[in-house]
Amino acid sequence: MSDANIYLSDEEKQAFLASLPFYSRLSGNERALLSERLLLSRYPAGSSICSLEAQCLGTVFVKKGILRLYLLSGDGREATICRLRDGEVCLLSASCLMSAVTFDVQIEAETDCELYIIPSSAFAVLMNANIFVENFAYKSMTERFSDVVAAMERMFFMSLRQRIAAFLLDEAAAQRQDCLSLTQEQLARAIGSAREAVSRNLKQMGFEGLIQVSRGQICILNKPALYAAVQQQK
Repeated sequence: MSDANIYLSDEEKQAFLASLPFYSRLSGNERALLSERLLLSRYPAGSSICSLEAQCLGTVFVKKGILRLYLLSGDGREATICRLRDGEVCLLSASCLMSAVTFDVQIEAETDCELYIIPSSAFAVLMNANIFVENFAYKSMTERFSDVVAAMERMFFMSLRQRIAAFLLDEAAAQRQDCLSLTQEQLARAIGSAREAVSRNLKQMGFEGLIQVSRGQICILNKPALYAAVQQQK
């Protein structure tokens, strides 16, 4: 649940709206609708943005923080699809607007987040009236489906060691640093595995000099070896 809606000045609101790729194609009435309905909300780390109980929040743009999108099985196992960072957009939080979306995606704030939100009711009006908004929506949704496919490929076709190595490399590239603030529990959830199995693999990779594990942190020591691990045949 959102901790609070944040006051948006007219200047900040217009700056954000003008950055939308379809904004210049909107009519005066459509721009007025966006300006009136746009929200800026704060979510604390660990809170749910979108769940089985609340599937249609609206279109979400990350101003600050990291969102985690994941699938949840009936027995409680999680499979992370992707993470969204500053400047990225999520339309799976408005899945009720997309008839092709027939699976349930969970979205949580992995860190403290500030999110611009266009409520689903307002975005639906724009999609139905403006082809440029509709094109933006389907392009964004296609990108997220690509993430879903990639996540499933990793789950089915990569060993646990490969998945750990790929995740660490991806996170290092995204954060532009080799020491990651990451617990073993977070890593296990991110790749959809048991913490005990992840811990065993991390211990072995540390013994081999690929990484260094400390409390709440994992540092990459040998990137070429991690890349080789990802490419290695099972």
